[in-house]
Amino acid sequence: MKKILIRAVAAMALTSCSSDALVDNRGAGGTESQTPIAFNVNKRNITRAEATSLESNKHYNFGIWAYKTTDADSVMVMGNYLVGYSDGNGTGYDKSGSTTWSSASGTDTDHMSPWFYEKLGTAEYLNEDAAKGYTKNQADYMSANQNQYLRYWDLAYDNTVFYAYAPYHSKGVTFDITTNTISVAASANTAAYDDPTLHEFIYAATSVKNADLKDVKLQFKHLGAQVKLNFCEDIPGYKVKIIDVTTSGSGIQATPAVKTDDNGTITYTKAKYYTSCGATINMSSVTAPTATTSHGTDAETTDENLKFQIPTGDVEVPAKVTTGEQQYVWSPTVYYAVPQPDGTTTGFTFHVSYQLIAEDNGEVITIHDARVYVPADVVDWKPNTRYLYQFKFTVNSIGTTDPNVNVDVTDPTVPTKSNVYPIVFDGATIEDYISDEKSI
Repeated sequence: MKKILIRAVAAMALTSCSSDALVDNRGAGGTESQTPIAFNVNKRNITRAEATSLESNKHYNFGIWAYKTTDADSVMVMGNYLVGYSDGNGTGYDKSGSTTWSSASGTDTDHMSPWFYEKLGTAEYLNEDAAKGYTKNQADYMSANQNQYLRYWDLAYDNTVFYAYAPYHSKGVTFDITTNTISVAASANTAAYDDPTLHEFIYAATSVKNADLKDVKLQFKHLGAQVKLNFCEDIPGYKVKIIDVTTSGSGIQATPAVKTDDNGTITYTKAKYYTSCGATINMSSVTAPTATTSHGTDAETTDENLKFQIPTGDVEVPAKVTTGEQQYVWSPTVYYAVPQPDGTTTGFTFHVSYQLIAEDNGEVITIHDARVYVPADVVDWKPNTRYLYQFKFTVNSIGTTDPNVNVDVTDPTVPTKSNVYPIVFDGATIEDYISDEKSI
């Protein structure tokens, strides 16, 4: 199911508008056949229109529980194994301990892959050379296991079921085989900007027929949401450029706030939003695992602003079009958000400054701290959903052209009327002639 929500089309002139068993290595004809379990990994993109690799999204590890099964028996094969990636040039993990590493994924039965788990236990992974990948001192990327051994397909069992998640955590993520659920502590599921290596919690499950001896393919779903911004403009006669007037270097900011209406009196009060939350992922159905989030006392909140960079380069905001495909200019910042609780009342007041550039003579007018409030029901971030907040600059700007204004990006209040006024001519008169009478 395609999950992209285009939210907040705001007029932004900004108006208010291990138990390991012995392995049976007998092949199909009773011949000796030691076939290792290997992985081939994709991430199910939020768009689902395409699947992208984990490594291209800066995920260089995942955790895995594996159980070989028959109708009457289930035996653990891997217990929260760390599966790591290496490009062979220092990205990810040192590959020197792996016998199954390859620079690229091959066929389903070559049992070679850039993803490997052999010798990634803490007692084995001794890399201290950063040029080869993560070092043993980088605790956030290390296994919970002392040792990790290469596993083989056991043909005495029918299937092996794999339960996976990323990024890897040595603690804070547990699996219960009796209920087929992964429990995620709030500390293991946190929000972050841009780099999902330690964030953007994702999960997957699959059941593989052992006798096929094929590499394991995993496709992950997102536990959190993704937030991005883009802009267009609809101001006749002017070009628009977004500018940075903050000291932090993050020129587009959003202040969390609750908006209340007391008999017509609108008030904006700074509020908090969740930056972590717990979750339970039910994997009873390996083809359709489901996630339920929780916001307990261990879940963290903050009232700090969301911060987005202005579009890179000296770019103009595309004008609104009536026919054809609308173009946008994007903030390069991506925010990986955790789901917010149902019924949240926290929205965000966005602050943006920009220049108006006259198309005829190049006159430049700077608009400082234009604001628009995005209500809570538009920021109720849900799992596996991308939120595209599309803003449009219009002539009714709630900003100011006063260069001496104190730009306060922590103030969530949105003015009730426009503060950018057009030059208007009204009441033109002609002065009467001066009388200068002379006698002749």
